[in-house]
Amino acid sequence: MKPDKLSIYDLFQKDRRYVVPLYQRAYVWNESEQWEPLWDDIQRQAEACMASKTGSPRRSHFLGAVVLNVQKIVGSAVARSEIIDGQQRLTTLQIFICALRDFATSNSSAHSSKINRLTLNEDEKEGADSSFKVWPTNADRSMFRLILSAKTPEALLKESGLTAKSELPRMIGAYLYFHSQITEFTSAVDDPESIDHHIFGLFQSMRTGLQLVVIELEENDDPQVIFETLNARGQPLLPSDLIRNTVFQQAAADPEHAANEHYADELYAKHWRHFDNDRIETAIKGETRYWHVEERQGRLNRPRIDLFIFHFLTMKTGKELAIGQIFQEFRDWRDDSDEALEAFLSELKRYASIFRSLISPVGEGRAATFARRLRALDTSTVYPFLLYILGLPADRLDTSDKEEVLSDVESWLIRRMICGLTNKNYNKFFVSLLAKVREAEKSNETGPDTTSLRIKTAVRAELVRSIDVTVRWPVDAELKAVFMETPVYVKSRPDRAVMLLKALDARMYTSKTEQVVLPENLTVEHLLPQNGSMSDYPYAPLPTGKAGDSPDERRKKLLHTLGNLTLLTGPLNSAISNGPFVEKRPQIAANSALRLNARFQDHSISTWSEEDIVKRAEDLFGLAKSIWSSPKS
Repeated sequence: MKPDKLSIYDLFQKDRRYVVPLYQRAYVWNESEQWEPLWDDIQRQAEACMASKTGSPRRSHFLGAVVLNVQKIVGSAVARSEIIDGQQRLTTLQIFICALRDFATSNSSAHSSKINRLTLNEDEKEGADSSFKVWPTNADRSMFRLILSAKTPEALLKESGLTAKSELPRMIGAYLYFHSQITEFTSAVDDPESIDHHIFGLFQSMRTGLQLVVIELEENDDPQVIFETLNARGQPLLPSDLIRNTVFQQAAADPEHAANEHYADELYAKHWRHFDNDRIETAIKGETRYWHVEERQGRLNRPRIDLFIFHFLTMKTGKELAIGQIFQEFRDWRDDSDEALEAFLSELKRYASIFRSLISPVGEGRAATFARRLRALDTSTVYPFLLYILGLPADRLDTSDKEEVLSDVESWLIRRMICGLTNKNYNKFFVSLLAKVREAEKSNETGPDTTSLRIKTAVRAELVRSIDVTVRWPVDAELKAVFMETPVYVKSRPDRAVMLLKALDARMYTSKTEQVVLPENLTVEHLLPQNGSMSDYPYAPLPTGKAGDSPDERRKKLLHTLGNLTLLTGPLNSAISNGPFVEKRPQIAANSALRLNARFQDHSISTWSEEDIVKRAEDLFGLAKSIWSSPKS
């Protein structure tokens, strides 16, 4: 490696392209952690340059290191270096210089042309990829091109279809941040000469005040080893970033495709680009990339792409894996696999679509319904098994048998949740269940049993096999005992009660009933209120229940059971929550379209007590056992 100390000006004034390899992650720097500290450094050095008689600060400031892999020059092409480490830093510096250039141009600065030369290779065709000094990874290129060509913040927002109040993509956010800081830096002066002096100070800080250590790799240096060694610096790399790096480094070095210099790019465009480019309309915690939004996994939050790869590897290896060691597990698995790289990427993309249907279900099919209910259960250890089942082609597991498998697993999970049974061994159980499915699929037995039937039978047999508390499938008698007297509503997880009530409501629809699309924001209402007055809700004259229970004990037992719960919109819930039932029932009848609340159309119902809760619970239990049917021995 050849290290050198260069100013920002020295780095960018050359005719050279600094290219981010496609296998590296997209732009992730943000205001509080990176832009603001960088601007503070720039402003401090600019002020020092302006105050100095020589135009140079007393001490330069070190911005960090950049590692480059210099490429051989081909023909008349501009010199090219791959950025092995430091791409976030170099990209941000280019965005800053672009903002300074645009500000200088709009103020007719004498320095605008000198600043412009730091952003473009002027001998290259305008707008060509090779004209840009820095060329980001594939996922960011269109956004970067837009920023470099827009010329003003207003034009950038217009061309990107955004407003200043929108959730901004990070690159656009960086440009607007630096442009606003530059504007504020010059706001204390109002004459053109003073503004130009401030612009010169910022430009001069890049010439003499801000430096990088630039390390160029030599012929025998391994970019992959160096990349992995340096990844802990700056913004930590995701396991999926390391996996992408490994995969596309292999693609670039594949001897079978040596004649095709674009092979790695073609693989990326076909099989990986969606991981970087798929967007959501409304940002979640500043993130608009679908696969980089964080989801909860146990006690930790992790990006969706990392969760997907973790569950995919669990499915492929059939082993319990540690989520903190995804990259190592992936590398070991790929080292032992003889599957071609393109075949692997094609399979990964196919299962990514299945995983997306599980965490963002669409429609009312059997799998989508199960997926929505599964999110309330917060049981992600079933995902590897579901990926495998949903990924089986129809000639291995036909549609009707697949739906029966999903129904059995859903019943097993929801009955266990209602009964309060532990989920601590679910990771082992579902890995074991996956192994049983693979055995059934590969069986060479002859006879009337098809592969589809063998798989369905194997799943059901494993679900009913044990009576151990950690894995048993609760039967109707156990479910009813719990259903009638055990609270299902707890403040920490109201979503579980909502899920159960929505399922019960859906089962009440018939061919004679209009189909109603339920809003997402329905809330749980206690028909007998938690804080209702005794005059409005007196104890039942002859409360049913276990011998020895006092009326107060009986009420406390029944208050949070399903027989006393329903769903209402938030405004209706707030309006009637603790009021007397004689006023609550007409409001529910007048405003709720749910079948779950159809009984309250009956004008003769004027009171609500423990007896009513028990009677309604019996009716709902009849629905529940038909939705989540009893296990067959």
